[in-house]
Amino acid sequence: MRIGVVLNILDEEYQISVYKGIEQKAQSLGIELVCFQQENAKITEDEPVSRFPRKEYFDLDGIILVTSVITGNADFTTKDDVERIWGKIPVVSVGQKIEGIPSVLIETEDSMKQLVEHLILTHNYRKFLFISGAEDHPDAEEREQIFTKTMEAYKPWFSDLQYKLKRGYFTEVAAIRAMGEYMDEESKFPDVVVCANDNMAIGVYKYFKIHCNKPGFKECAVTGFDDIPQARFEIPSLTTVHQPLNEIGAKSLELMKEVLEGKNVPQEVFIESRVVYRKSCGCKGSKDDFATDEDQFRAMQANYVQSETLLRMVSHIGQDLNYGETFGALKYVVRQNLNELGMNNFAILRFSNGDLKSSHLKNMPVDPLFVRRSGNECYEFDREMKMPLGQFYRRFYDIDPHTKPAMILKFLIVGNEIIGCIFYEADENVLPYLSSIAINLAHGLNRMTMAEERRKHSEFLEREVNERTKELVEANNRRMEVEAEVLRISELERQRFSNDLHDDICQRLAGISMLCRSYSNQDTPVEKSQMLELAQLIGETLQTTRQYAHNSYPVELESLGMNHSLSNLCNSFAAQSGINCQYEWGMPKGVHFDKIQKLNIFRIIQEALHNILKHSKAKNVWVSVMPETRKTVIKVIDDGVGFVNEESGNSKGLGLNSMQYRANQIGASFVIKSNKPHGTCVQLSLSNKLLEDKNEK
Repeated sequence: MRIGVVLNILDEEYQISVYKGIEQKAQSLGIELVCFQQENAKITEDEPVSRFPRKEYFDLDGIILVTSVITGNADFTTKDDVERIWGKIPVVSVGQKIEGIPSVLIETEDSMKQLVEHLILTHNYRKFLFISGAEDHPDAEEREQIFTKTMEAYKPWFSDLQYKLKRGYFTEVAAIRAMGEYMDEESKFPDVVVCANDNMAIGVYKYFKIHCNKPGFKECAVTGFDDIPQARFEIPSLTTVHQPLNEIGAKSLELMKEVLEGKNVPQEVFIESRVVYRKSCGCKGSKDDFATDEDQFRAMQANYVQSETLLRMVSHIGQDLNYGETFGALKYVVRQNLNELGMNNFAILRFSNGDLKSSHLKNMPVDPLFVRRSGNECYEFDREMKMPLGQFYRRFYDIDPHTKPAMILKFLIVGNEIIGCIFYEADENVLPYLSSIAINLAHGLNRMTMAEERRKHSEFLEREVNERTKELVEANNRRMEVEAEVLRISELERQRFSNDLHDDICQRLAGISMLCRSYSNQDTPVEKSQMLELAQLIGETLQTTRQYAHNSYPVELESLGMNHSLSNLCNSFAAQSGINCQYEWGMPKGVHFDKIQKLNIFRIIQEALHNILKHSKAKNVWVSVMPETRKTVIKVIDDGVGFVNEESGNSKGLGLNSMQYRANQIGASFVIKSNKPHGTCVQLSLSNKLLEDKNEK
């Protein structure tokens, strides 16, 4: 059986005493306990800290809700309110009535009234200051109402009876502030200060110590409420209303056990309170005052020494964490101090997603940065970072299944961000100091996490720089290779053009020249047939010369447009090669290719057709210029023998390098691949962003 305890924060005696009562009863019954501190947060569906008692994380069988200390939850009054947060899980309330849920309540009305009457009738006090708790807290409102009602009832009997109310929010600091406000208004101390809890009464004591050297200073009587252990060690010992806090905690666990066993339980279980008269109200004291018992006096001295030791340890931990820059340093600091704190079970968990609001309930990822179980550090968790919270909890318990420590969860908060939590078992004397240690751990962990992120970002940038440098070097090498290839191609083109002129045009012109000399040297007049032969030879030479000029630069690209130029190219190829060539143009009218694009696309197709004629042994060729999604695709496909490099080895031939270079010039991607079932496909893809939105001829 596993029970969750939800309270505010274990930094003051009331909550610690209730929790210890629950813990002691859980140990005697063999029940696992997990305590969740809500950190002064309102319990709502949207509040991240409210999720943690859910069954998905810790597989809880029930929840004990200490409502009397959870501030800001005045509307948390019905079973529906509870089920909206945690579902159908059984809940027992402590200190506040919740409709439809078993509640352990304290009967305080008679005790509070008895205390006020004692101050009026026994000590004859007439000037009262009442320091109340939080404005929306049910206990604070009830105690204030009882005080006010009792004072008003006695006013007709005592004409000089007067009182004033101040808000104290149940804390020592708030009580000191309330006393300061009262003295600014009244300038004189009251006869007695009645506080809604013992913590505020101790705060009033501290106000007295702070201002004891002022002229006219005079201490007054003080009373509290709750009877926390510290109340009887104060000087003077504190008159208060005793609530059996340990008994309250034990009773709540017994009630939860009965609920889970299916027994019928009452919806309200009342525990009586009683007034404890000590020296702070003006009485002579009681038998439980430490001054009446040497053993109690020694216990107070021991508590004081331990408190001073723990305060120094908190300070040293904070200083050590402030200097640490790595998670190794954080682990070292924790490891060095756990033995002195007497903590055998301790874990530091970092919430790895960084945002609790977006986290899936069933898979809260955590990084177990440090894990100690049964006094031994669990190094295997260092090698398995980032696991679901529920998985961590189960593995944590499986390490030593014979022990069932009552574990406490404390959030690590920086600003408004919850970055992780600590998970621990600690002695009740250590619990208040762990709140301060958690603050130091939170800031240390946050700084180290940020340093780790900066380090990772720096490493990432370094890798990126190295990769980009490598790419730039490779690109520069490729550019140099391309430039060398371009020069080689240019020289080869000039050589080929020179050879064509020499072997073709020049030979034709030489033949025409020789024929003209022959005609000029004959004795008979030149016949018509001879002139026709000469004219035909000149015409063929002219046509060949035009073809060479066209191959050097296709003038019709400008005059006729790209579509007509490619159509003529394909028709000319078919006529010269005898290979069937089908041409398709599918571009819309709103697309325009600039001069450079036209020329390079034309040359790529021209080179592809040249390679087909030279190498492919194809019977059919398909040339297409078609639009696709966000790009224009040019394809030249044949049904020949397939692609074969023009040169041996891995290097591309002259024609392929030329096509690749021209594709790079216009920012297009260039691919040569096999065409199924046989043949080759030359594909050029050009982004539509590179095309102008003008009418194409």
